[in-house]
Amino acid sequence: MIDKQVFSKYPIDNYGEIWDKLSPVYFTKKTVLPKDVLCFLQKGTVRKSIADVEKDPEERISVDFYFEGDIFTARADNEVERQFVYEPISSGILWYVAMSEVRTLFLESKLCSTTQKVFLEEQLREKTLREIQLLKTTPKEMYMYLLNNKPHFVQHVPLKYLASYIGITPQALSRIRKKIN
Repeated sequence: MIDKQVFSKYPIDNYGEIWDKLSPVYFTKKTVLPKDVLCFLQKGTVRKSIADVEKDPEERISVDFYFEGDIFTARADNEVERQFVYEPISSGILWYVAMSEVRTLFLESKLCSTTQKVFLEEQLREKTLREIQLLKTTPKEMYMYLLNNKPHFVQHVPLKYLASYIGITPQALSRIRKKIN
């Protein structure tokens, strides 16, 4: 059974239609997650990276991470979205619904439309902040930001993926961590 309280930061009616449409995936690190879906991550950690068939999955560039209580889309409906891979980096539970169902709900429900607006505003704010950080901060400043503002990144994401997210090698991240400690 889905734990709706985990998603309480979003304005979703506890009795809304979306809950009835969700299907669970109990995943491990080796599970291939569904695509073109809206995801409710109840437990675990998921990495979003840029797909590169030439590279080992360990060497992909980390774009984002999702944690308990996050809602995200794993879309595959256009060329840009198909470049991303969503992979578990821990075990957990993910609930999902097809994007086609979500689009129908947004058209039919005012509350779903409001939730979509809140979700999109949050995503835009996060992406804008990330872009500014990548353009204006040093890797050390970025790591310090994560330590101070997103400690769950440092606690739950393997250092090799965290280094990729910051845009440096794992060895460079190790040197930064040594200087800080």
